[in-house]
This record gives sequence, C-alpha cells and structure tokens, in this order.
Amino acid sequence: KDELLADIDWHEENHMAKQTYIQEGLQMSSDILATSPADGRKRAVYIISDGKMDDANRISQELDNLHATKPEVFGIVVRRFAQQTQMDQDAEATLKPLTTAPQDDH
Repeated sequence: KDELLADIDWHEENHMAKQTYIQEGLQMSSDILATSPADGRKRAVYIISDGKMDDANRISQELDNLHATKPEVFGIVVRRFAQQTQMDQDAEATLKPLTTAPQDDH
C-alpha cells in the first residue's frame, strides 16, 4: 500500500501533460496481435485511462487494424475520487466506442 501511494504521489508531482492520447498504443497493440500466433487462445486488450481520449477523432484506422486481429477490447476509467465526476463521464464517453460488444459491460 505504501509503495502504491508513493507512486501516485510521484505521478502527481511529475505530471507532464493533461491530455490522453491512444493512437500509438492502439497501433502497437494491433501490430503485436497481428504477429502473434492464433492458436486458439483468447485475445484481450485493456485500455486504461484517467481522462477522455484527446485523439479519439483520429484513431479510426488504428481501431480498424486492432479489431481485425479479433481481440476483446475492454475499457477501464480510473477515477480519482469516490464519486463519479463529469471528467470521469467524459472519459467513459470517449472510451466506450473503442470497446467490443457488449459495450456497457466492457
């Protein structure tokens, strides 16, 4: 627990940007899955975010490439506070379209 709290403190003190970009991460994920053997194992991608995707309008090709590798895509929004804020809702709104069906459960 102390290590986790220390890591959170470090990230808060060394915060570099307030934007969240996912385009490169989606492309890297699809590249990795495209070259991985399809030997019957289930494929899953977890997208973890603490804010809305600032490049959500520029990722259609990367998202198509990722979905072509047929993974289940899950989205996780990390909240800072116990109650959901507008920032959390905005993050969820940009993350949900990236997930696979059923989107309300992923």
